[in-house]
Amino acid sequence: MAAESTATDSHSASPLQRPWTPQSWTKMNTIAQNVEYGDSTAVHEVCNTIASLPPLVSPAKIEIARSHFAAAAKGRAFIVQGGDCAESFHDVRPHIINQKVKLLQEQSQMVAQGLNLPVITVGRIAGQYAKPRSNPWEILPDGTKIHAFRGHNVNGAGIGERCPDPHRLLLGYFHARATLDLMKERQLPVTPPATGPSTPGIDDTLFEKTVDPFESPEGTIFTSHEALHLPFESAVTHSRYNTSASFVWIGERSRQLNGAHVEYMRGLRNPIGVKVGPTMDGPTLVELLDTLCPNPENKDNIGRITIITRLGADCVEKVLPSLIQAVKETYHCPVWMCDPCHGNTQTTKDGVKTRHVDSILQELTRTYQTHRNNNSFMGGLHLEQTGEFVTECLDDTKLRSEQRLAFNYRSLCDPRLSNLQALKVVRSFVDFVRNCHDQTKD
Repeated sequence: MAAESTATDSHSASPLQRPWTPQSWTKMNTIAQNVEYGDSTAVHEVCNTIASLPPLVSPAKIEIARSHFAAAAKGRAFIVQGGDCAESFHDVRPHIINQKVKLLQEQSQMVAQGLNLPVITVGRIAGQYAKPRSNPWEILPDGTKIHAFRGHNVNGAGIGERCPDPHRLLLGYFHARATLDLMKERQLPVTPPATGPSTPGIDDTLFEKTVDPFESPEGTIFTSHEALHLPFESAVTHSRYNTSASFVWIGERSRQLNGAHVEYMRGLRNPIGVKVGPTMDGPTLVELLDTLCPNPENKDNIGRITIITRLGADCVEKVLPSLIQAVKETYHCPVWMCDPCHGNTQTTKDGVKTRHVDSILQELTRTYQTHRNNNSFMGGLHLEQTGEFVTECLDDTKLRSEQRLAFNYRSLCDPRLSNLQALKVVRSFVDFVRNCHDQTKD
């Protein structure tokens, strides 16, 4: 959507002074990753239709997720999050969804048993249909300029499908609904929280009071995705709940302090995340947290923000300590989560993006150890993975040659860990944590 980006008097005000609505982001100067549609009227009509449809996730379930994340922030639980880099509409099939769910459940069981903590399972699923791009345009070998592929709810991967189509947003809603229906077959329902004081101005069924975070049965998978396409995200936002997922995050390319994505995220009741790369410094991170959560001393905001570090294996020990210490000097109590995939992406000589399992594991273990060294708690891991056998990431046992990557490389964007690789990473991480605690006991 070619959203209005004209500056107003309100955009320069502090978050405490600035009124928030699900559409207040349209008044910001910076709207990163904006999609240029040819027909703005069609975009508005589609978004109005989406806004009239039932929530994909209930506000009550979002409040339960919020309580779970608060537990992880306090070191009383651990989050396992994983799924596709970019979901495909074509993968909304029972056997593919079942494989994804099974993988997440197996990983969560490993972590629960190995760390002796309750585990919160979160899928990058049922909504991860948009992807950021460094350049919104692509130049073909013949010099033709076309739109870059931005995810299935924007355009298609084929050369002839690149024109952004707003009706794909509606397809994204219904594919997410179908995915949730398929997931229900492998999950038990979430137990609603006990009745408590309602959020001011919101229906009495939407509870603000936190509940025992683990009264719900094991096997529940909360859904999540990057809140990238703001016209869609605001369309599914009712009161202060983004009802398309329990947990949403913004990335390295969209976390500008005065940008539209930060403006949109700061008003949500959902637990929210922000990706942090190696260029981040402590003062900027604190300023970002203050903007997203201006009342950190409020106990209701414990765990409201998840800091997802994606530093690269070689940068963890250089960058992370100062970030941890900067946050510790504030009232903020975030979840610290490690994304060991994005910072370790490399490109082969043939131009194929890949990742090495060893580098992923190194970032994960170094991040965990750095938190321990700084009296902090790493409360979650975040993996790009699939339940299928794909050949997109390298490891020492299965893919000795980069040429083998072409065997079954199916990702729409970044390389994903295969089922076996994803299990190996989690198993090795759990073994590392156990050894750390055993050495402490000795």
